[in-house]
Amino acid sequence: MVEWIKSWAITICAAVIFITAVELIIPSYKYKKYVQFVLGLILISVILNPIIKIINSNKDITSYIDNATKYINNNDFNKDLEKYKQSDKENTIINFKSNMENSCNDILKKQFKGNDFKVTASINYDDNTKALTVSKLEVGIQNYTKIEKVQINSSSKENSNNDLNDALSIQIKNYLNNELKISKENIRVYKLN
Repeated sequence: MVEWIKSWAITICAAVIFITAVELIIPSYKYKKYVQFVLGLILISVILNPIIKIINSNKDITSYIDNATKYINNNDFNKDLEKYKQSDKENTIINFKSNMENSCNDILKKQFKGNDFKVTASINYDDNTKALTVSKLEVGIQNYTKIEKVQINSSSKENSNNDLNDALSIQIKNYLNNELKISKENIRVYKLN
């Protein structure tokens, strides 16, 4: 053990002397910071290599480099990369959807005061262009009261899905079309129960 510590100390001292000599030889300050960075990395590897050998029972940095190279050359790297790309795409869609719904809710509350809204967005992702688009936007109105014309002895058909097609819903569609550039056909306004 003492021999091992002695050889490690000699290796560190040799590396420090080498680094000092290289720093003295550097002619200009233009490249000095880059050379110091590389020399610092060399010193770190000289210091860490024996520690890694102790921890991992005589494995050194070169075995880690070999394992990393095998991993990259193997298809495991590509499989993992695709898995992370898919996960990143799904998270991006979820975050975009949440942000779109919250933003729409906020701008509708500011524009149409006195109403509460619940916005649900459907998002599409185009793999070719890497673009997110809103395919459908559903806007539910909570505190919606509409005075309807009272008719005696007439049969009226109620809208079963609570879709609205009055002045307020048309204003909401026009407003979202102008602000967010979403087609009016892709916007549904309905009354929340």
